[in-house]
Amino acid sequence: METELKLKVAQADLARLREHALLADLAVATPEEHELLDTYYDTPGLDLWHNGLTLRVRADGGTWIQTVKTAAGGSAGLHQRGEWESALPGPDPEPGALARQIKSKRLAELLRAPDIVNNLRPVFNNTTRRTQWNILLPDGQQVEAVLDAGDLHAGGRNAPIGELELELKRGDPTPLFELALSLHKDIPLQIAGDSKAARGYALLDGEPPAPVKAMPVRLARKMRLEDAFQCMGLNCLQQLEANVPGVLTGSVESLHQMRVGLRRLRALLDMFEDLAPLPEMVRDSLEWLAGALGAARDWDVLAGSTIAHIEGADLGALRATAEQRAQELHRALLPTLTQPRYTQLILQLNGWLHGRQWRQEGALPKDSPLRQRAGDAMEPLLQKAQRRLRKRIETLDEDDAGARHRVRIAAKKARYAAEFFHDLLPEKTAKRYIRALSALQDKLGLLNDLAVAGHLLDELEKRGPADEIRYARGYVKAISVAESHHLGGALKDIARLRMV
Repeated sequence: METELKLKVAQADLARLREHALLADLAVATPEEHELLDTYYDTPGLDLWHNGLTLRVRADGGTWIQTVKTAAGGSAGLHQRGEWESALPGPDPEPGALARQIKSKRLAELLRAPDIVNNLRPVFNNTTRRTQWNILLPDGQQVEAVLDAGDLHAGGRNAPIGELELELKRGDPTPLFELALSLHKDIPLQIAGDSKAARGYALLDGEPPAPVKAMPVRLARKMRLEDAFQCMGLNCLQQLEANVPGVLTGSVESLHQMRVGLRRLRALLDMFEDLAPLPEMVRDSLEWLAGALGAARDWDVLAGSTIAHIEGADLGALRATAEQRAQELHRALLPTLTQPRYTQLILQLNGWLHGRQWRQEGALPKDSPLRQRAGDAMEPLLQKAQRRLRKRIETLDEDDAGARHRVRIAAKKARYAAEFFHDLLPEKTAKRYIRALSALQDKLGLLNDLAVAGHLLDELEKRGPADEIRYARGYVKAISVAESHHLGGALKDIARLRMV
């Protein structure tokens, strides 16, 4: 199992990174230089890729090595996957030789299957200049640093390669993030969420990246609360970062899912605030990111959802104006996700979670709930979320948009808490509780969208069609008043529910 942190390097910065003093100081020897040609093989139906495997033949100075890798797992930018390789007498792959090394029966049989072996063909390749350092960190851990510069060729399309890989030989991956942060201070880096293979297949496909929804958090019953917290945090971070490629293409749904990942992470950090406080500087950067993502999403909802539900008038000009504003904010968002502060935030969060940096002097206090089994220690956390929601419901003025929004946030946090600990809760109770909270969120979400729409329509007055804006504003206000009066029963039902 290899553990790699992959980072994008701008073409203009490759030479500077190759000569960076920190890499020279930490290297145990002079860096090695290689000219590589990698050819990836698959069937016409891309059966290997669809089954989570890649097969590569690498030509390096007159030698050939074939490698099979599994699909990457892990957190944002940190790739953890199986890897097997063997030497070849020539450039043609022999997957059966690799199958003998693999313990997984399914994967081994896949590499031996006649339909696979007899139909392999080159699907794409990359040419790379590789600079490789063997690094010894001050704590004794060994890291292989690899800088690749070149081109990827797939399906008649090309893409430049500028990538730094930091591969850990063994041990805790936290130093990878610390090393990356040190380099990032001098040379702007970006998180690389996909491998060269994934980028090659994406070039073949030609389709934009798909939105990535939250994966269920898998907890073991004997897991300690600290381990559960780390698992939850990395799950949220993975969803957030996995949607960046889609956001960079202007995908509305990818932006929505990235915001969901960020909201889940912030809700988790809020729930564990007393047990694992996040450094203030990192928390400030999270708030900055939330603000940057929120503006574009609000206009997406107005243009794509709210206006579409307004009846009785043709609002085509208004919709076009709102869509134009949404597109402007999507374009304005792109520099946010490529600037140094964003990369620094993701590296800091990864280092904090992987390194359990909430520990004081490297250890937990003896009385810390984080030492307890998650199944026992989760109850006060869930109860806190329930109490906050009940209190906000009890004091709610249904005509107060701000108060409704605070109830919505509390309901969302209670739902996320139940979803995080779902594996440790009674199945039927958890399902009923989450379903009820989701229904309440939908009602409150609609009211929030209507309230936000009112403010956005005010902003459009100077650039949009005046008659359509006046009609839409009146319609939104009337619907908001009507919908707010239907909340009573749902709120009472939620207030009576108990998770623990």
